[in-house]
Amino acid sequence: MRSHTTLRAISSLFLLAAATGVLAAACGAAPAAPGGLPAAQATAAQPTATNPASTGAALAPAPPQPEPTAASAQASAGQPGAEPPAAPAEAAKPSDGCPDSMARVPGGSFVMGPLKVKATVGDLCVDRTEVTAESFAACVKAGKCTDTFADCAKEASTYGVAGKEKLPMVCVDFSQAQAYCAAQGKRLPRDDEWEWAARGGEEARPYPWGEEAPKDQLCWSGGGTARKTACDVGSFPAGASPQGIQDLAGNVFEWTTSANDGKGKMRIARGGSWRDGIAPLVRSARPGGFEATYRCGFLGIRCVVEPAAQPTK
Repeated sequence: MRSHTTLRAISSLFLLAAATGVLAAACGAAPAAPGGLPAAQATAAQPTATNPASTGAALAPAPPQPEPTAASAQASAGQPGAEPPAAPAEAAKPSDGCPDSMARVPGGSFVMGPLKVKATVGDLCVDRTEVTAESFAACVKAGKCTDTFADCAKEASTYGVAGKEKLPMVCVDFSQAQAYCAAQGKRLPRDDEWEWAARGGEEARPYPWGEEAPKDQLCWSGGGTARKTACDVGSFPAGASPQGIQDLAGNVFEWTTSANDGKGKMRIARGGSWRDGIAPLVRSARPGGFEATYRCGFLGIRCVVEPAAQPTK
């Protein structure tokens, strides 16, 4: 009698479960349970606490779980606790063989100066801006540069002056300029290398930016602006060369390794400075000469180096 009562109770439970499943289907999908299965299916898959002996049947072993597929892995990525998919690798950027702070200038030949000397220049990496007071101070701190007479120009001095960290380093003689570039694994340019970069190579520009007369493309005292000091490097992007090299005209003269006398006491400097106020003084072809021991508030540094490799495309 008791077994008949138990069987009738079990039958009623199965009928109630079937009716519940039909209601859930009519109302839409059941809420998802952990693991991605609908709640009704998740409950059915779990082993019950019913004693197998009371029903006369043993629990069936759980079916083996399927191997994860790419689709299931992608779906599970949105579940709590799942690791996010790895980001796609970025495509390698083309390299010109130069450090990020330098621009590559392709080499070539040109006729230079009033003596019509043929000059040949190889590919070169050129600093995009003049060396700043901040960068020179870091070299001094590293023990690779000296700051002897670094305050030589009073108002125009930039070394160690608050607010002038981004101005060009001035008050350096030829030896100090050489030492700075060497500490960076670079060197000072030759006179012909400097002019080749400033003229845009074969374009033969009279000014780094082109043929337009100088006005507001550079830091200088022309155009009605009388300056007492240099400007932050890179402040005049309109005056850049074709390769994006800035301040090749105005701001400060830049040391080169070329001598312009037979005794080697002089060195050529290029680019004009913030003091200049007429166009011929800031032309790409205009040289300036300074004794190797000279230092002032309008003479600074730009370094170059040979490219590490051919540019990649």
